[in-house]
Amino acid sequence: SKSSEEIKQQNSELSEKVHSLVSQNSAMKLDMEDLHKKLEMAELMLQQFSNQAGSLDANQQLQMALEEKMSLETQVAQLSESLHQLQAERDQYVEKLKEEGSIWQQRVQQLSEQVHTMAEEKEKHMAQIQELETNITEL
Repeated sequence: SKSSEEIKQQNSELSEKVHSLVSQNSAMKLDMEDLHKKLEMAELMLQQFSNQAGSLDANQQLQMALEEKMSLETQVAQLSESLHQLQAERDQYVEKLKEEGSIWQQRVQQLSEQVHTMAEEKEKHMAQIQELETNITEL
């Protein structure tokens, strides 16, 4: 039975190793498929480039690349200008919101003071009413 348990243990270990190797094999197959796809894409790009290079000489390619660069630089400049305008507008809105917040805070403070003043006046009036009621009762 001791030998049987040892064999079971070895069998279990070997089974784990096989499982691990199967997992590694699957991962490698996926990697290999990805590499094949990348290779196919690279071959297509190379073929396209070769076709373009065959029909255009180096000066034309250089001219096209320079034109594309200038176009991209123009787009970058336009986007940069738009960004600056948007930032300026945002800053204006932030300033306006701060001003409005300040105005509302002052208004809330004024209303709070008015409420406090009215509460004090109410207490005074209630005291006067109480005093007048006491006077009426005495009379």
